[in-house]
Amino acid sequence: MIDLVTGATGFIGGYLAERLLRHGRQVRVLCRPGSETKLTAAVAKDAQIARGDLRDEDSLTAAVAGAARVFHCAGHVSDWGTPDEFAATNVRGTEALYRAAHAAGVERVVHFSSIAAFGTPSPKYFDDATPLDGLARDGYSLTKASGEAVAHRAAEAGLPVTILRPAVVYGLRGTWLEEPLSMIQQGKMFLLGGGSGTCHPCYIENLIDATLLAAEHPAALGEAFIVGDGESISFRDYFNAVAAIAGRGPVRRSIPLPVARTMASSFEAMARFRRTATRPLLTHTAIDMVTTQSEMSIRKIREQLGWTPRYSFSSAMEELSALTRSRRPL
Repeated sequence: MIDLVTGATGFIGGYLAERLLRHGRQVRVLCRPGSETKLTAAVAKDAQIARGDLRDEDSLTAAVAGAARVFHCAGHVSDWGTPDEFAATNVRGTEALYRAAHAAGVERVVHFSSIAAFGTPSPKYFDDATPLDGLARDGYSLTKASGEAVAHRAAEAGLPVTILRPAVVYGLRGTWLEEPLSMIQQGKMFLLGGGSGTCHPCYIENLIDATLLAAEHPAALGEAFIVGDGESISFRDYFNAVAAIAGRGPVRRSIPLPVARTMASSFEAMARFRRTATRPLLTHTAIDMVTTQSEMSIRKIREQLGWTPRYSFSSAMEELSALTRSRRPL
C-alpha cells in the first residue's frame, strides 16, 4: 500500500519521504507541476510523483487513490501574507484533501500543525490541553489553528486523523539552521532583544520518529500532540549553538526590542504601501516569535504514546556539526 506525502518538496515532508523510503514503504508525493525539481535526489528517484495542487480537488482525488496513509505536511509558511494566501492552502486545501482521503477510504492521516496554532506570541505556558482560541493574530497562526479544526471535523466524520504540533524544527536543509548559519558565516547575524526569548527546539529526526509512531499507534487516533526535544533554551543559546557549528564565537550583536519594533513598523508599512508580496526584512510576528518567554510541555505524547526523543538538543547539534563539516568542500 502507498503512503502519500504532501509538502515533500519542503524540509519536513522531504525528510519524511526519505525515511519512509528507507523503511521500504511505497511513497507517492504530491507536487505542483514544475516543483518536482525541488525534491531530494532520493525522493525523486524512488517515489511516485503525483502532480497536483491542494487547490485542485480533482488532482487530490487522483493523488489519494490507493493510498493507505496520508502525511499532510504541505502548508503556506510565512510571517507575512494576505489572509487568503494562508487560508487557500492551510484551510481550504486541507478541507479538500481530507474530503478526497475520506472518499478514498484512507486508513490513517497524520496532519502537521504547529505550536504556532497556540498563537504568536505563544502563551506563557502551553500543553496539548491549552485551547487554540488564545493569542493567534497573524495569518499563519490563525490558519494553523483553523487547519486543526478542519482535521478534527474530518475525524468526527470518520477519517482516522492524528494531529502533530511540531515546535521549532531544525536540521540540515531547514530554515531554522540554514538561514542563521549563512548569516553567521557572512558576519551578518544579530539577536533581537538580547536573544532572551524562549526557543522550543525540535530536531527533524525526533519529529520523524514521532510521526512514524503516531501513524501506527492506536492511542494516537483523534488526538493532537506537541512534539519537541523535551527541553527549552533561549534563542541566544540556540543561535550560539549554530555559531559553534560554523566555527564562530557567540553572537554578540543585538538590536534592542524598541528599535526592532520601530524597524518592523517601517518595513511593514512600506510593504503595504508598495502592495508587494515580498516579505519585509523584519516583521512584528518574527519579533514576537523570538522574543516571547514561555514554557511548553510534551508530556502528552510521552505518556499516551510512550514516545521519548531520541536526540537531546546537545546530541542533535553534535550530529549537525559533523554533518555540516562533511558537506564542506575540501
